[in-house]
Amino acid sequence: MITITIAIVALALVVAFLALIAGTFEDLESDVGSQSNPNSQVQLAAQIGYVNRFFNKAISGEPPSYGVYCAVSAGIAWLLLNNGLAAILAIPIGAGVAAIVHVTLASTAHLGRVSAQKRFEQPIYMDVFIRQLLPIATHGFIAVLSITTICYIQASVMPAEMQSVFPMPLLGLIWGITIGSIGSSVGDVHYGTEREFQDRPFGEGKRVTYHGKITRYAECGIRNQNDIVYFCAKHGGPVTGLVFGSILLFENWRSLLGFMIGMTPEAQVGWSIGIGVGIVIVLIVINYLLVGFARKKYGEFVGE
Repeated sequence: MITITIAIVALALVVAFLALIAGTFEDLESDVGSQSNPNSQVQLAAQIGYVNRFFNKAISGEPPSYGVYCAVSAGIAWLLLNNGLAAILAIPIGAGVAAIVHVTLASTAHLGRVSAQKRFEQPIYMDVFIRQLLPIATHGFIAVLSITTICYIQASVMPAEMQSVFPMPLLGLIWGITIGSIGSSVGDVHYGTEREFQDRPFGEGKRVTYHGKITRYAECGIRNQNDIVYFCAKHGGPVTGLVFGSILLFENWRSLLGFMIGMTPEAQVGWSIGIGVGIVIVLIVINYLLVGFARKKYGEFVGE
């Protein structure tokens, strides 16, 4: 019992660390290709006369796109594992195939979006197109590789009592949608609007009338995603990774506590669910108190 508990704790910490890495690089990858909330401003910039050199690859939100990438990676890895290939080879190969899919969709999305803006005199800059594909692929590869490794640990490495009932491809889809949702919500708060929209006061929010008015000039020339990612690597990426890592850490800890407390499989499941509900209630209370404190201290936005 003690040995199993120690093994579960060690694996839970490994999964949480991998989730931290995955969340960080997922958010930074979305910044490389403008696949995030302020992407609407990038789309609309040319329409109001702001010709820009931003990569624009969003054909869907981050949750469905990362669901696809992680499901492809986990599916390929699962197939190779079932045919006898070692995990140390199967998982990177799966992530590599997903990176090819990612770059393909990013290429067609960017070229399609920008070519549709021809009437607004927005050109396709081939150096921007070519230069951004490698950062998109590498950031995405690390995120998907980490997610696929998490799926492998949960489906095959965890002790039998703690293994997931879902196969790796389905786990990849679930965690891909989850990490995309976190990057699209938590990461956007620290997206880098201070860098991309410097003409607006900090904390003001972005009204519809400001959409498209992106800041196009950086310290060393015309602004592009590399400037945005440099900023987000300090804030948005780590915060996204911290949130995703915390989710998986709480998830594994509640399952571990349920496994230790319950005397039968049914009791273990019941305790795990109860502890999970308790954690959610505590987080809701903390969030409510934090929002109340912020509103009392800073007040509501009153406009110009």
